[in-house]
Amino acid sequence: MDSTGKHTQAVKLLDKLVTEPSWEFRARMSRSSSYLASGSFELAFNDISAAMKLEPDSVGPYMNRGSMYLSAGMPDRALADFDDGLKKSSQTKDSVSFYLNRGSALGMMRRFQEAVDSYDNALRLDPANRSVRLNKASTLDDLGRPDEAKQLLLQLLAETPNDLMILNNLGFQANAQGDLDDGLSWFTQAQQVAPDDPLVLNNLGYSQLRTGNVQDALKNIQRSISLYPANSYAYRNLGLVWQAKGEKDKACTAFEKALGLGFSDQYGPEVQQLRKTYCP
Repeated sequence: MDSTGKHTQAVKLLDKLVTEPSWEFRARMSRSSSYLASGSFELAFNDISAAMKLEPDSVGPYMNRGSMYLSAGMPDRALADFDDGLKKSSQTKDSVSFYLNRGSALGMMRRFQEAVDSYDNALRLDPANRSVRLNKASTLDDLGRPDEAKQLLLQLLAETPNDLMILNNLGFQANAQGDLDDGLSWFTQAQQVAPDDPLVLNNLGYSQLRTGNVQDALKNIQRSISLYPANSYAYRNLGLVWQAKGEKDKACTAFEKALGLGFSDQYGPEVQQLRKTYCP
């Protein structure tokens, strides 16, 4: 049975439990998750709202609905739910989760300093929380405080030296600061940890392109595409490599492939501009 079938089966079971007063709250919370997983957002929200009325002091519905709003791209509504839930939370783990998620909502709203403040509140309760520190590092970069962000990332890397996410983030940060050799070093280290990870290979290839190693860039980006053919960003990078090699037809074909895989929806108009200027 596929995942859709499992969710349908789960909803049928929960439909019965919703009519039992002692089970209704838990059944609605669970059913909302099944509805959400199957794309039935309105039904999911309806169940969460009903659960809030059943147990108005419970923090669970606020966390779940806020997370749904985040996924739906409505950070203002998510923030309101996280703030309301935070007022009701009595357990440290709940408060940390609310501070973490409200930081994400504030970041989406580009209220970066407030997001950092929210992460700091979480860290006062749980100083070692890895997710909070990762989010704070990313937001410090958004605030234009890369040195503080890097320090956090290096602390995290010292705890888990082979963490691909951190190695990649350090590479992205170095490249953004114009330190291309440092960026290449971090992506090379990531590739040593995960030799066949397609995203790592793509990042490494692009970094090699920027440092002038066009042939290795081509090899790694092509390898990345062979492992993950749906990555529009890899085709963007492949187009840039062919462009650097003076292979106009191949570059334009790669740009077209990137657009066909949805690059613009995911990352913006960059490839459209490349095609317009390079592939008239």
